[in-house]
Parts: sequence; C-alpha cells; structure tokens
Amino acid sequence: MKRAIPSIAVLAAIVAAVPSSAAKPEPWATVNICDTPGHPNQMGVRASMLGNGTRQRMYMRFRAQFFNSNGKWENVKGPGLSKFIYAGSAKFANRQAGYTFSFSRPSGASRFVLRGLVAFEYRERKKGRERLVRRFREYTKGGYPAARGGDPPGYTTGVCEIRP
Repeated sequence: MKRAIPSIAVLAAIVAAVPSSAAKPEPWATVNICDTPGHPNQMGVRASMLGNGTRQRMYMRFRAQFFNSNGKWENVKGPGLSKFIYAGSAKFANRQAGYTFSFSRPSGASRFVLRGLVAFEYRERKKGRERLVRRFREYTKGGYPAARGGDPPGYTTGVCEIRP
C-alpha cells in the first residue's frame, strides 16, 4: 500500500499541469466587422454558444450599444436590436450566428463608438409549446479567431468605431 501514495501524488501533479487551453470552451461574442470598405457604416457581431447534448434549441439575439457623451453605454434605438435568431440544435458541440447592424454616417467630427450585447437562450419543446430553459448575456470582446465571416477574415475585437 505504501507504493500507491507516491503514484497518486504523481498523478495529481500531472493533472494539475494540464494547460488552460484544455479547459472547457465558453460562449463568446465579438465584433467581426467594423466600418470597412466592404461594409461601410456597419458593425457585425458574431457569437458562439455551446451545445449541451440535449434536444434543446439554441437562439441568439443581438443588440448594438453606443458610448454616449456622458461616458456610459446606451442601447441603440430602432434597428439596434435583432430578432431572436435560431442558431441550431443543442445536440452539437457549438454553433455560431451573427448579425450586421447598419448606421448612418456620422456628421462632422463626430464618431460612433459601438459594442454588441448578445442574449443567448436555450429552449425546449414540451407538449407542443416552447419554453425557456436558460438565458444569459455576453458583451463583445476581442480574441476569438474562430469567429467566421469577419471583414477582414479573422477580424475580432470588442468595440467598433465608425468615423465620418
């Protein structure tokens, strides 16, 4: 029995040494398009949510926010909110969806500083009705090279600045 103790200690050291990149992936939201020649005065928001192996359905809703003159984030009125978009079945590992917001060109020396806020929902059907199982939100951040549909390809950031 004395030999088992060092073996357990070695096993614990190996498990502790597993790099953080092996950690479970998390849901994310990012800006993947920001006022480019191909998408002038537009901000694209892309997000990914994780499947959970169930028959639930995954939805995302995209919101644009701007940094106001008081130094606070405020929701863009009118076209700054998408409908809920069906991202796919929760049976799969993860699903991405996105939405592109269009804005009027800023006038004069003004500029728009924008970010996205994504609402994620898991829903299930019971007795012919869909019910909410889980809801959470994520603000856009950079550093998600797996985000598809960027302009330029691979572009990912937390905020977008639209200039005249």
